[in-house]
Amino acid sequence: MQAGTALPAVRTEAVGLLAAGLAHDLNNMLGGIVATAELLAARRQRGGEDQRDLQAIVDQAVRASGLIRQVLAFSRQEMLKPVSVDIAGLPGSLGPMLSALAGPAIRIAFGSGAPVQVRIDPAAFERILVNLLINARDAMGPGGGRIHIFSGRIGPAQMPLHGRRFMPEGVYGVMSLEDDGPGVAQAHSARIFEPYFTTRPNGQGLGLSTAYGLAKQSGGFLLHDRGPMGGARFSLYLPEDRSVADSPGSRRMGGSVIVLAEDELLLRMSVARGLERLGYRVRQAADGEAALARLEEGAPALLISDIRMPGVDGIELTRRARLRYPGLPVLLVSGFADEAARAAVPEMDVAFLEKPFTLKTLGERVRAMV
Repeated sequence: MQAGTALPAVRTEAVGLLAAGLAHDLNNMLGGIVATAELLAARRQRGGEDQRDLQAIVDQAVRASGLIRQVLAFSRQEMLKPVSVDIAGLPGSLGPMLSALAGPAIRIAFGSGAPVQVRIDPAAFERILVNLLINARDAMGPGGGRIHIFSGRIGPAQMPLHGRRFMPEGVYGVMSLEDDGPGVAQAHSARIFEPYFTTRPNGQGLGLSTAYGLAKQSGGFLLHDRGPMGGARFSLYLPEDRSVADSPGSRRMGGSVIVLAEDELLLRMSVARGLERLGYRVRQAADGEAALARLEEGAPALLISDIRMPGVDGIELTRRARLRYPGLPVLLVSGFADEAARAAVPEMDVAFLEKPFTLKTLGERVRAMV
């Protein structure tokens, strides 16, 4: 981040602590609401008024969870699943969606340079790009304008001058978005990444702060300057991924038994019933210790576990389960995970699903793993 645009440390820490304290419990409750509403909808007449009302409950719960994700993102507490991708090809693949978001008054042009592999969660990259696009669209106003999105590789000699004080020297993948709007006033440039700071009457002040938080959590840098088109330019820099080892895929063990570890009673019961409707046999466990006991009843096809549980958490449960059954497929779920868990999950060869999830999404993920 260039000088003067760093988030105030105390404010960021306070927001992070608030997010951490609320996200897990709120997402557990929202998950229980979603799963219960889906089970009720499955028993009602298809297309009836009850089904529409229940779907509205699901939609509102998912929207509420989106607000929690925004708080987690700009406080750098969100669970990400980074993979190695070529950043040069990412923005173009999102072209139709970005054009629809920009609207007919804005012309979007794409440019790309040399390919380069970086590590980032594709969903996080999409959210960064979408937030930057919406920010540019709103800055240009109803008259529209032009947006140029470039992605590619830069070497040490091409590193931005205003980033060399804090960016380690090396090869980076870059994605920049610039517009021909009015740009950012000098008086506001030092605050644009602060949560809830906005100069627009109806703005929330979450878009740029969310993009900043996701960039930092992904090990990258989000910089702002004035581009050649005369407006604002935001550039995401991610270090080149020089690893060549592919992460191993899930190994199947056969059978249809699932061990489900979840300390939230309503959510556990609703998820178990949803899985049973899909034909799986579910061994429920209220915590990690109980899950270890259920694992002793025989090898399951899959272990599904919340990450944050009292006593033995999902990370430790996974490690101990795989000592008993090497190669056991594991699906970890969470509405919030602490820093140690977020660091451990990418190295554990496990799948991850964010709460709240729909039973349809869970079923698709489970079918892909067992």
